Amino acid sequence: MKNLITIIMGLALTACGGGGGGDKSNDSATPPPAQTTVIVEEPSMQNLDVPDGFDYDPRLESSLAVDISGYSLQRAHLSIYKEYREDASGTYQAKYSSNVASAALTSGKANLDFSTSDSQGNLLIEIWFYDGSEPLQKVVSTGNTTWRM
Repeated sequence: MKNLITIIMGLALTACGGGGGGDKSNDSATPPPAQTTVIVEEPSMQNLDVPDGFDYDPRLESSLAVDISGYSLQRAHLSIYKEYREDASGTYQAKYSSNVASAALTSGKANLDFSTSDSQGNLLIEIWFYDGSEPLQKVVSTGNTTWRM
C-alpha cells in the first residue's frame, strides 16, 4: 500500500507538468517602450536677463541714531542684534552671537554705522545701563534709522 501511494503521487506530480513553456512565437506581450532622450540645456550667464541698476551685493549699509537724553544721561551701552526671540513676559532674549554693532552712549546719544543682509527683517536694539537695571529694548525694521526717548 505504501508503494502504491508513492507511485500514484509520483505520477500525479509528473502529470501536472511545469506550468508553462510553450511556443514563444504566439507571445502577445507588449514590447518595451522606446527610450526617449531629454536634452536639458544648462543655463549660462548669457541666458540671464538682468535689469539695469540691479545690484548683486546682498549687503545693506545702515545707520542708526539713538538719542535717549530725554530719558537718561547715565553711562550706557547700545547693542544691535539680528536674531532674538520674545519670551512669554514680552521681553526679548537676544542671541548674543548675532550682534551686528555696539557702542557706548555719550550723554545719552550714539550714532552707529553697520551692515546687514538685504533679507534681514527686524533688528533688536538693547541699551544696557551700568547700574545693573534692566535694558531698554526696541525692535526696529532695517529701514528705521532713529530711536529717540
